[in-house]
Amino acid sequence: AAFGGVLGSLQSVQARLAELRAEAQACTVFVDRCIADLVRGALTAEGASMAKYIATELSFRMADKCAQLFGGFGYLKNSPIGKMLVDQRVTRVYGGANEGQLEI
Repeated sequence: AAFGGVLGSLQSVQARLAELRAEAQACTVFVDRCIADLVRGALTAEGASMAKYIATELSFRMADKCAQLFGGFGYLKNSPIGKMLVDQRVTRVYGGANEGQLEI
């Protein structure tokens, strides 16, 4: 509850969630295209690197923004959103650090 009401009923929260949903949809479309390219044998190293970079950066940014919405509770390691934040941080390193993805 926030300001005597439900957090999700606040216009600013709804706007932030809509923004995140739009970003996630755009990322999904790109990753789906990369998967189709892979199946056809047409996926380039550049395309794979972009997909990894975009998806992992977005997933971390989404977890971070959601943790912010939850306030202090969002940063507790034993809270669901706190765990997501920790889990998403490492995805930017797995499979090659994102900084390296930008070099390809």
